Amino acid sequence: MTLKPASITWQKDTPYSTDFEDFYFNSVQSIEDSLYVYFDANQLAERISGSSTLTVAETGFGTGLNFLLTAQLWLEKSTSNQKLHFISVENHPLLHEDLQRTLSKWPTLASLSEELLEQYPQPCSGFHRINLANGRITLTLMFGEAQACYQSLHASIDTWYLDGFSPSRNPDMWTDELFGTIARLSHQGSTFSTFTSAGVVRRGLQNVGFTVAKRKGFGLKREMLTGTFTGIDETTPNKTPWFDLPSTAKPSEVTIIGAGLAGATTAHAFANRGIKVNILESASTAATGGSGNRQGALYAKLPINPTKQGELHLSGFLFSLNLLKKADTNQSFWSQCGVIQLATSEKELSRQAELIAGNHYPSSLLQFKSAKELTNIAGSDIQYNGLYFPDAGWVSPIELCKTLLSHPNIHVEYNFNAQTIKRHSHNWKIISDKNESREASYLIICSAEKANQYPQCEALPLKKIRGQVSITPTIPEPNSLKSVVCGEGYISPAQNQQYCFGATFDLRSEELNISAEDHQHNLQKLGEALPSLGKKIAPLFNELDGRTAFRCSTPDYMPIVGPIADEPYYKETYAKLSQDKNWGFHNAPARHHPNLFINTGHGSKGLITCPISAELLAAQLCAEPLPLPISVVNALNPCRFIVKELIRNKTKTPKPA
Repeated sequence: MTLKPASITWQKDTPYSTDFEDFYFNSVQSIEDSLYVYFDANQLAERISGSSTLTVAETGFGTGLNFLLTAQLWLEKSTSNQKLHFISVENHPLLHEDLQRTLSKWPTLASLSEELLEQYPQPCSGFHRINLANGRITLTLMFGEAQACYQSLHASIDTWYLDGFSPSRNPDMWTDELFGTIARLSHQGSTFSTFTSAGVVRRGLQNVGFTVAKRKGFGLKREMLTGTFTGIDETTPNKTPWFDLPSTAKPSEVTIIGAGLAGATTAHAFANRGIKVNILESASTAATGGSGNRQGALYAKLPINPTKQGELHLSGFLFSLNLLKKADTNQSFWSQCGVIQLATSEKELSRQAELIAGNHYPSSLLQFKSAKELTNIAGSDIQYNGLYFPDAGWVSPIELCKTLLSHPNIHVEYNFNAQTIKRHSHNWKIISDKNESREASYLIICSAEKANQYPQCEALPLKKIRGQVSITPTIPEPNSLKSVVCGEGYISPAQNQQYCFGATFDLRSEELNISAEDHQHNLQKLGEALPSLGKKIAPLFNELDGRTAFRCSTPDYMPIVGPIADEPYYKETYAKLSQDKNWGFHNAPARHHPNLFINTGHGSKGLITCPISAELLAAQLCAEPLPLPISVVNALNPCRFIVKELIRNKTKTPKPA
């Protein structure tokens, strides 16, 4: 179900929760209260000066005051090469307008508040990754129930702010299950503080391994609690050791093969962390493969019921929007013009009706509209009902790649066709078709289906799918179309007085030539979706230009992101899966090719999956909190295909005679 946003009233310009019958903060000394309870009690200023990275987690985001104060202190006390990770959860998020009104109370936080408000997510369940202060501060904001969200988190927490409404008013948050999860995410020396001194909180934290002490509370409050994790070992056997990620130290330099969307976004994610990036690209310019179309639709086709793919697409869509807002503030190579998804068949109409009825997504994200309403939105005649995504739009992937690659920490070497990779001493040696060689301590493969040419990746089930888009000649007054329209194909509003539409989907052909037959196919689908516009463009058939390229896809239509497994070791170590998929493995750690990673298989969804996948990969290599739930991270792990194959080859029990 859609998250229930916070139900609030305003009392003396202070937000009051009608659900929990309590104020969000001390209306008189809100900042002083937070500084005393969370900063002073956790000795935050001293810890900032002694650590290159600090990870703070909070159990109730509320108005974001604790986050903003922590971010402000971080910018004041840290140096440019230090990084703050702040993780918070909220089951009833404030609506944007309520948050904006609240934050206006604190003018000293105005700059950070503005940056937060610009990226504040819609009330959609899941993980939302937000980068602020030029990458020095990362906020992972989880919308949902606290225990479920933190149970899905992969992180190591240094400091806990146990905030939220009091245990007597919100008992569902202060549970033994959550305390256990807090302990799992802590390490020796992790600290906590909380405004409450309730016995249920004190006993719960002591039971999972925290030493707990009482401290004088702020203002009129008599007592509060602080403590340190001393580490009771509650480790349970790992039921899926094959998904374990390798431990790595933050690299100083990485090498990437490929300068398409996957390579450019991956390079940018590392460069923003102060890491030098070298890219090896076989072509003479960036984005020449599947990432090279003039325009691509930026939206997520959401499932009726939540799925791992749906979680990835939703988090990725919102993350990509924030990336684009920063990369191109003037929208010169992208447009947040909205996307229309037509129901061109009874089956699709039924699916869309069920999607809306399921109530998993807020109306601010998508809305069902009649054909008449969609005609008014699009500015062109539409014959079908459908969905409207007001925040979606189109992007020029080529220009996005070029912009991301212009980062000063990124160097691209063009015309280097990496044919072979092999382990050489403690590095990777990359050899070109001209027998030139380069070495890399960390190597990331972002070369779409060409990754299969390397022996370490040859077992990955990558497939390429041919697609052709059609491009009109320059047309006078081409701006009648106001939104992207998707049916069985798609068309975007004109860019530079030219329309780009398509695309075909061919699993068999490997031809790169422009096909008149494919132009005809694209025109037919355009005419079905937008009859009047189709009639205007049809006479231009002989003048149409176009482009063909290959999408790189996978059997489960999920990207492949993460460390590359040592396949022979996996097949030998986890062979029992072929007899029993629930076999309990002991002392069977995962093994990977050292410092070798991959980011590929994005199909036609690269605009929404490449940036979040790049963020995931950079977080993995830098030992940071991951931006996606563990279940989704596992669903992207390259080793999943080895494990599935072992389970699929399970010996069948013969039927009795």
